[in-house]
Amino acid sequence: MPNRTDFGSLTWNLDAMVEGKRTLQELLGGRVKLVNFLGMDMAGMAPDIRTFPLPDDRGGQGWTVMQPFVETLVHQPLTTSFMIFDIWPEHFTITIKSCMQFSAEAVCSEISRIFGEIIDCHSWTLGRVVRGRRAFCGGG
Repeated sequence: MPNRTDFGSLTWNLDAMVEGKRTLQELLGGRVKLVNFLGMDMAGMAPDIRTFPLPDDRGGQGWTVMQPFVETLVHQPLTTSFMIFDIWPEHFTITIKSCMQFSAEAVCSEISRIFGEIIDCHSWTLGRVVRGRRAFCGGG
């Protein structure tokens, strides 16, 4: 765990792909559950929601939702803590980057409980202490 005055020197990261169609509202509700599971808080920050395709028809079809979050006890905005959903017609991906350590297996399990079957999931730690170390946490 990094020294609490040295936020961002070490980050915990996870990418998961989940099968199936979800509405934007289902994902927005699940995002709240997932942020709470991580022991974090949205601190009143609304998600940034982008709809695709763009007016000029670029960008595929679906949404990208970015949700910043903070540690529940500190309530200090952290540029290294966020969650992104990329929502496609038949599946979606979740990216989590946090300065607070989390168990990849527990998070994958919670993603599965909230959203359904995980197609693939990878996690890694990034920082001066551990560079590019990657742990597999399920999927094919």
